[in-house]
Amino acid sequence: MKKNMLRGISLCVLLLSSVLTNSAKAAELDGTTWRVLLETGSLGPIEFYLYIEERDGVLHAHNKTAALDLIRALPGAEGSEVDLRDGLFSFELKREEQGYAGRLMAPWRNADVVLEVVDGQLKGSLKGSWFAGDFTGTAAAATPPLRDYAAILDEFDVVVADKLFQPKELNAATYKQFRQRLGAIAAVAKDDLDLLLGADFSWTGEPFSHFQLRRFLAPSEEIIAHFDQMRVGYEAARVEFDGALAILRVDTMMGNDTVEQIEAAYAAIDSAASKALIIDLRGNGGGAFAVKPLVGHVIDEPLYPGYFVAQKWNAVHDRQPTAQELEAIAPWSGWSISAFWRSIQDEGIMRLRFMPAEPNFDGPVYVLIDGASASATELAVDALRSSGAVTLVGEKTPGQMLSQSFFDVAEGFVVTLPVADYFSVQHGRIEGVGVGVDVRVKSEEALDKAKELALKALRQR
Repeated sequence: MKKNMLRGISLCVLLLSSVLTNSAKAAELDGTTWRVLLETGSLGPIEFYLYIEERDGVLHAHNKTAALDLIRALPGAEGSEVDLRDGLFSFELKREEQGYAGRLMAPWRNADVVLEVVDGQLKGSLKGSWFAGDFTGTAAAATPPLRDYAAILDEFDVVVADKLFQPKELNAATYKQFRQRLGAIAAVAKDDLDLLLGADFSWTGEPFSHFQLRRFLAPSEEIIAHFDQMRVGYEAARVEFDGALAILRVDTMMGNDTVEQIEAAYAAIDSAASKALIIDLRGNGGGAFAVKPLVGHVIDEPLYPGYFVAQKWNAVHDRQPTAQELEAIAPWSGWSISAFWRSIQDEGIMRLRFMPAEPNFDGPVYVLIDGASASATELAVDALRSSGAVTLVGEKTPGQMLSQSFFDVAEGFVVTLPVADYFSVQHGRIEGVGVGVDVRVKSEEALDKAKELALKALRQR
């Protein structure tokens, strides 16, 4: 399955291994179309039509879609794990002692759902994924389009043109092809799955990254404000020791608790009097300002690694700023992601500054990266290499270094799109280019290689 199917828009509503808890309700399910509402904290509310019928003791279910043939032909619908024979959402259930159990047929698999009919209403809950949530359904005698999806797409176009960091990108052949495909789907779409999966499967990741169409319970301003208080809720940064070596593993750049864990890790490294440090950022898909402490504790003086440019700059300049222009810009070193998004759109250009932090680590530092070290992680990696204080080990990063924000479209749909492009002062643009390594090895071999290099460096001291 293509990676773009697994982005922030990921529709895990389709991950099902189904259990019907009350076999006596089978007659109420057979031959019925349901209008289903799934509400989650991550993507909901999502509405779609679901048709269920019983054939030879097996319940078959699939969503009602008029866009199936169009979506089958999309780039993202290719791959061994995609099965769109009956619909964008389909499963089969067989009778068991306590009811019915089955597995999802399309397009993803391996989550659990419990459902039943209560007073003529379909009720259930999705479990076993980060997308967990409850859903309900009411019988539908007809299946007209749930919304005017063509009109929603028209509003989408207005927002994208008004907010995208570089509107010239909309003239790219890849974007025009995406918009043509999605327009054809919106013209016949019956439900939210048609438009959302149509957008997801149509998008190839070009000509820019950080671009998704979603639905949310909250307006975009509330979503943006949430990021400043967000806590990921798990140990995203932790340190272990191997003799004189400290190994700091950071899984995400998101979350205030990640920031706290990074700070605690550097304090532990200082207490242990470690002689060399390995920072493992393999698979870290980015996030927000956990970048700051990660970089700050290994630099000795203020660092100005690069700058962001947004539409306001690009609208009047067909070039990047000069060194003199950058020097005239007051540096930004705040913590609020919402303030950052507002400032970059208002100002059009922003120069970053990292400040040294105590305790300061001044031994050799090795940073592990790979093709999944993306977005804000690439910002951290570039800042570290620009400092001259580290050795990069592993594989080149993917080159997905844009800053995105959220914007309301219509009918609860929200588009996330890049509002700013990042340029490294020393190394140029990262989007589409990536960050290279000093020592190239396979991702799975990077830690052993870094240990070897660190021990060699310590012996030579």
